[in-house]
Amino acid sequence: MSDQNAGAPRVYLARHGETEWTISGRYTGTTDLDLTNNGVDQVVASGMMLVGSGKLIDPSRLARIFISPRKRAQATFRLLFEGEGQDESMNEIAETTDQLAELNYGDYEGLVTAEIRQRRKERGLDRERPWDIWRDGCESG
Repeated sequence: MSDQNAGAPRVYLARHGETEWTISGRYTGTTDLDLTNNGVDQVVASGMMLVGSGKLIDPSRLARIFISPRKRAQATFRLLFEGEGQDESMNEIAETTDQLAELNYGDYEGLVTAEIRQRRKERGLDRERPWDIWRDGCESG
């Protein structure tokens, strides 16, 4: 589906491909992890389906691209646009920004939910209800 007739600006968000910590369910924010081989395959397949002339994301129609500084996000950007002649014109509209850096999980970085809940329980926290990242946040994060 092309956006060639669209009159309004559009925003596309792409999440990085799989990492070792996404496989194990670990909270990954500031830790700089590479994509797994499967993660690379995921991104390449997505790029082939979504990116290109006449496809949903037509590189010739992009005005700006913002990318997280994390290796996994940088690799995802390169792989998504790899077959689209990622020349100087792509680099001119692409900007790496810390404002898109992942959430800072603080003390919970690299842990899974069960580990976080156990640690908090040992400290007498969350007696009334289990820890929830969106409600309770991350210590030191």
